[in-house]
Amino acid sequence: MKTACFAMLLAASAAAQVSTPLVGWLPEGTEIRPMKGLPAAAFIGPAVNTGRLLGGMAVSPAQNYVLATAADTQQVLLIVPGVSATPLNAPLDPDQMVISPAGSAAALWYAATAQVEIVSGLPASPTMRQINLGNFTAPTALAVSDDGQWFAAASASGAYVWGSDGSPQPVYSGSDAGAMAFFAGSSNLALATSTQLLSVSNGATSVLEQGTFSPAGIAVSSDNQKIVYADQNGAIDSINVVNGAANGAVSTFACPCRPGGVFGLGNEVFRLTTSNTGPVQLFDASAGAVLAVPRSGLAPKRSVHPAGAAAPLPKLTINLSPFPNGYLQQPAMTITASAAYSSAIDGTVTLAFASSVGGTDQTIQFSTGGTTVNFTIPAGSTQASFSGASSVTLTTGTVAGTTTLTAAITAPTGVAAAATESFTTNPTVPFISNVSFTDTPGVVTVVVTGFSSSRDVNSAVFDFAPSSNATINQTGTPPVTNNTITVPVSSFAISGGTGGFQPWFASTTSWATGGEFTLTVPFSVTGNSNDVVAVTVTLINSVGASTPVSPK
Repeated sequence: MKTACFAMLLAASAAAQVSTPLVGWLPEGTEIRPMKGLPAAAFIGPAVNTGRLLGGMAVSPAQNYVLATAADTQQVLLIVPGVSATPLNAPLDPDQMVISPAGSAAALWYAATAQVEIVSGLPASPTMRQINLGNFTAPTALAVSDDGQWFAAASASGAYVWGSDGSPQPVYSGSDAGAMAFFAGSSNLALATSTQLLSVSNGATSVLEQGTFSPAGIAVSSDNQKIVYADQNGAIDSINVVNGAANGAVSTFACPCRPGGVFGLGNEVFRLTTSNTGPVQLFDASAGAVLAVPRSGLAPKRSVHPAGAAAPLPKLTINLSPFPNGYLQQPAMTITASAAYSSAIDGTVTLAFASSVGGTDQTIQFSTGGTTVNFTIPAGSTQASFSGASSVTLTTGTVAGTTTLTAAITAPTGVAAAATESFTTNPTVPFISNVSFTDTPGVVTVVVTGFSSSRDVNSAVFDFAPSSNATINQTGTPPVTNNTITVPVSSFAISGGTGGFQPWFASTTSWATGGEFTLTVPFSVTGNSNDVVAVTVTLINSVGASTPVSPK
């Protein structure tokens, strides 16, 4: 067993910070944009300045880098958004790029030479090796393992894996394999065909699900406990997995979209769509929910109908399903008229949020983007259409307050009272969505993501678990008591001023994501930082203490 005696204390507070959470990076046209917030209450930020226009892009599931081709030179770039864009020593203009489940490896496919460049050690120390696929052509799916030792590809001639010796091994003989993905940190493979979802482990194939499929994409959660499959018709299957085999639990969800793939965003959250229009659709496998990230300025345009209606206009009713009862929800809104009308009716729904704890939450909006959405009730109908859809979703955000929806008829003109519906969310203890920690020589850094609906956090309790026989001495401030450190985080000194939750929530920057935050706290370690094997975090606000959470 390891034996060590080391001391832990809060590192220089200038390195601690509170910031906006990052859902992930979004390739869009020739640019990269951040999706900020938590998956159920997020927005798309402005494009990152990479200094280049970009062509094909692939985002690391760890969200720590993007591979892209430069639109002008066709070079392959390793982009760390906001930090650097470095050319890789790889052939120009790959036809496809895929990244491994944890982002530590990538595969670049060149159709003209039937060659694959395997890039390992990403993002810090990329190294290359080549595989020549010979007569293998027109791949329908590609995948690469985290260690870069295994590459998989499917085509009309079947599905194969190539090991470190560069020789192919058949794993599926059919011509209909349409999507594949390696398990995290493993050579096991998930495979989607037109009739089956399969897993391949040590050459043995297991059937996960049977049916009729049109694969758009497949991926595995970072803990290898769920396989997520997206069908081109919008069906999303979440399959519970134990030791690489289905345990019988398959759940199916509907996405109001045509999925372009399944792209990991970390843990059990995946991006489904690739279109540059409409909301970005996400799937949260842990919550079992399809979620929308709005794009601003996309509210549908309404048509114009002649003024002057002969009959009284019908009464409108706003319906929310399910009716909101908390945060990070996305209920569907429908509009119903009390009676059919002889001509089409146009209207607008306006959303207004009044915070009860100060500030605001700009993620509380419609999935179409913004706080207004137009609708049309066709002649002879009582159900509103939102650009052809029967409903539109909205997010309940992460801040305590009251959200009010007001629907008004804009054409034809006439006397008609506006319809309203509202719901209220009350302040709660902090919610922690994720905890992670990393160790480097002499430092352990803990990152906590979540939200506080009361828009305050007063203290953070870090309960560390050193390995066997290691002890933490009480040195420095704040004190260490039984491996536990309570850190005041409402306000702390930083270079040139103060930081912490109080100035964060007081700033207008925080309004973009309401009560959401990412708290980063580094701790200096005397001894071997590798001896810190776990941490549990509790946050405390004006309402009370959160549920303690450890890294997944």
